[in-house]
Amino acid sequence: MWSRTNSRASKSVPIPVRAAAVRPIRARCGAALACGALLLACAAFMFVDRTVPPIIIWDESRLAVNALEMHQRGWGLVTTFGFAPDLWNTKPPLMIWLMTASIRLFGASELSLRLPAMVAALGTLAIVFAFVRRATHSVPTAALAVALLAASVGFYGEHGARTGDYDALLCFFTTAYLALLHAAVHRPCPRRRTLLAVGVLVAGATMTKTAAGLIPGFGVALYLLACGRLRRAFTWRYVLLVPLALVPLAAFYLLRERLAPGYLEAVWYNDFAGRLSGEVMHQDDSPFYYLRVLLLGGLFSAGPLALLAPAGLAGPRGRARQALVFALCCVAGQLLLVTVIGTRLPQYILPALPWLAVACAITVGRRLPRFLGFVGAGRPTWAQLALPSALVAAAVVNIGVRTAGMRYDLLLDRAYYPQASYGVLLASLFERGVRRVAVVEPGFDLGVLRAYQPQLHFYALLWRERGLEVTRYEAPPQREGGEVMASCDPDLGRALLSRGGGLLEVSGCVASMPPTAGGAPTPRKKSGPG
Repeated sequence: MWSRTNSRASKSVPIPVRAAAVRPIRARCGAALACGALLLACAAFMFVDRTVPPIIIWDESRLAVNALEMHQRGWGLVTTFGFAPDLWNTKPPLMIWLMTASIRLFGASELSLRLPAMVAALGTLAIVFAFVRRATHSVPTAALAVALLAASVGFYGEHGARTGDYDALLCFFTTAYLALLHAAVHRPCPRRRTLLAVGVLVAGATMTKTAAGLIPGFGVALYLLACGRLRRAFTWRYVLLVPLALVPLAAFYLLRERLAPGYLEAVWYNDFAGRLSGEVMHQDDSPFYYLRVLLLGGLFSAGPLALLAPAGLAGPRGRARQALVFALCCVAGQLLLVTVIGTRLPQYILPALPWLAVACAITVGRRLPRFLGFVGAGRPTWAQLALPSALVAAAVVNIGVRTAGMRYDLLLDRAYYPQASYGVLLASLFERGVRRVAVVEPGFDLGVLRAYQPQLHFYALLWRERGLEVTRYEAPPQREGGEVMASCDPDLGRALLSRGGGLLEVSGCVASMPPTAGGAPTPRKKSGPG
């Protein structure tokens, strides 16, 4: 009797253990599915348009030329512009390598050039989701952080997720290593594999954008100082971390200088001395420049409401509060250091945006129930809910309207302008059987860069691969040899209209098509970008 009862008891013991083990697995699977669905929605919002936007002049077009020339001449450490060593864009070539690999896999196009930045941006969103969920154990709070970040034009706009530029990849590396460091600094002895991963990510950040990859680390120092753990940063493992992470960058610098002398001098001016002094590009002397563009200029989706993020510090201590303090320190550290730099550009604040979204989401998760009146076991009446609910609804509508205006009005208006339409113009000419075209484009002067027009440079390279020979003139030639003449410059376009003959107008560009170019005169035709 005892053995039979004991046997039944022993059989019943594993049942609650199995149930307890299944719950975390189900929770993780549910969170993973929610994250995947959210990333798909964010990708649709950030990347899907009726037509593919043209290459952006700053600074996507120059990187596009670097990548396409590397694709045509072969892999290397030396990036080129006009097939000569590029001493203007002196960043390490990690992003150029990724763009070149994308071209090799998918062919040369605007989309293939932007694919590495798109993937990096989605990776950043996934890191933000995982970080917030781990800190708060709340999928809705994690989803809110992702939504706030994905809706920020500073994250997905020019220099961000939608363009083939450095900053989306930089943001991925910095967000990843900061998230790992948050976990590491709370351990008396951090795991070696964690620090190894941090070192690889720091190396990736510096190989993307040199010193800009190290600036976000200042936020970790602020956090340790605020928590009274600054001494932990001086243990031997952390002391060795940064020098070892900089080995790939140092090795690249030495090899690059050996292959093309003069590179280190250009790097010192372009990436360090010139940036600090503001000689490379000087925009605004105000110490509040970044706060203004971040909160009032629409760079961050929540706008001025982000100023309420520190309100989440009120309340009980715990993992969520730790994560909030860490996120606020990361934002403050980035703001402080980029404000010191003489050159001030909106994209310099991009690595802070994920942490601002984290801070706002955690604060909402901690304070919104109390704001609505859900305190303890009590439940508010409908009358008590009316005013706070109206305020929350107004904030959501305001964010939604601002986001839609930025995404579908301002951003697209900035992308489509005459000089950006050389790709559409050359495609239209190629479809009409033209195989040789003379493009008149004066460009503009940037000191050492004369007659600069990298968008035309890129599209000329692209269409030469496809069989359309493009010759550029800075001014209309004295003698016209009967060839097709084209321009996206508004003034020169009007001059081409006076030539007569068959004419093509497309997206603000003009091409004159005389009878000798492809047979009979082509009737004048207008078309647009989509």
